Amino acid sequence: MSIVLVLACFSPFASARTVNSLSCTQADVQNAMASSVADDVIIVPAGNCTWTSLNVSKAITLQGAGIGLTNITISVSQGLTVAKQAAGVTRFQGFSVSSSNATAWPHSIAVGGGWLNAQPVVFRNNAFTMSGSAMFGISVAGGVIFSHNIFTGGWNDFAFTVKDLTNVNSWTTADSMGTNDANGTKNIYIEDNTFNGQSNGVLDCDDNCRVVFRHNTLANSGGFNSHGADSSPYGMRHFEIYNNSFTFPDTSCTAGNTSLSNINQYIWIRGGTGVIFDNSFAALSSTCWGRKTEVKLSIRGAEDDRPQGTCSQVHYPVPHQLGQSNNGVTDITDPIYFWGNTGTMQIAGGWGWGNPCGFTWTNFFQWSRDGINPNGTGGTAKSGYAPYAYPHPLTSSSTSADTSPPLVSITVQ
Repeated sequence: MSIVLVLACFSPFASARTVNSLSCTQADVQNAMASSVADDVIIVPAGNCTWTSLNVSKAITLQGAGIGLTNITISVSQGLTVAKQAAGVTRFQGFSVSSSNATAWPHSIAVGGGWLNAQPVVFRNNAFTMSGSAMFGISVAGGVIFSHNIFTGGWNDFAFTVKDLTNVNSWTTADSMGTNDANGTKNIYIEDNTFNGQSNGVLDCDDNCRVVFRHNTLANSGGFNSHGADSSPYGMRHFEIYNNSFTFPDTSCTAGNTSLSNINQYIWIRGGTGVIFDNSFAALSSTCWGRKTEVKLSIRGAEDDRPQGTCSQVHYPVPHQLGQSNNGVTDITDPIYFWGNTGTMQIAGGWGWGNPCGFTWTNFFQWSRDGINPNGTGGTAKSGYAPYAYPHPLTSSSTSADTSPPLVSITVQ
């Protein structure tokens, strides 16, 4: 391997460098990363390549030639692994990535690392296509950002699964909703993306997940799904879902349960607290599947999968159930707020796993205690809540590493 250094005529105070990969092959990209240091930009040229185990473990930018130009195929779990770094922000941009038949956790692209002691990973200006596959397996509670990406998939092709069983202090740390996330590093931000298909769900927000889902456009997408502390040990920590457009263009009667028109709900909340506001909802109604509820509320922890034990041991509140949070010392009741949503929005809560204990739903979920504003349209904003800066500062062009003038360009051969 030889390295060619090319001095560039830029300011002597510039610190970023570009490292040119010879091609988009995994071997060439890995060689380029081996020659890089923090803040470098790895230029990956146009081409069609397959990655099976590319590992990004430095705070660098992987810069493709653009959507439809640098095309990467992944058909195995962890074909790409990205770890958050303390040294700086890691970026992945300008790629088209396709994934097929990769359903094993942590899915085609695995993202992990420390929650509070590392800087975010930013995925921006990419296209992701799934076929019988899930794309992102995220094993950290927060600090991952998705901006201006396009996701296309079939009925059960989830874009994101978040399940953090390492940074379990997420549930016992006070919330980082809105401006409580002072530096924009504690939550997962999914903003300004386009989702096509993925009718059974775009996102599964599971153990310790803190997510902000905002300013996205969804077409025939099941949208936001979650888990509680039932079939999972912790469940979702908290969520912010706002300024999204949920559309339903395919209302025709298409045969088979995996039809893109078979959307069971746009939002399914199974635990934790959060806010849902200023979204636009098309009615979930089709000639084939009938009328379905746009927002669904569940408490499986009081049904078949009970963390408190037998039916006689179960009482309100079930651990981490709907409308529960933590103030940094103990779990508290903190209701889910709905306000300002438009279009057609029905909110339905109730049992979904047979209710073997014969409980009354309103003993476990009550409007004004566990949720605020049952129609979701008018209502009052959550007191003291203000959204975090939009767009996220790390997604602006002025902070993207690929726009920084390089002092040195390195070609790895």
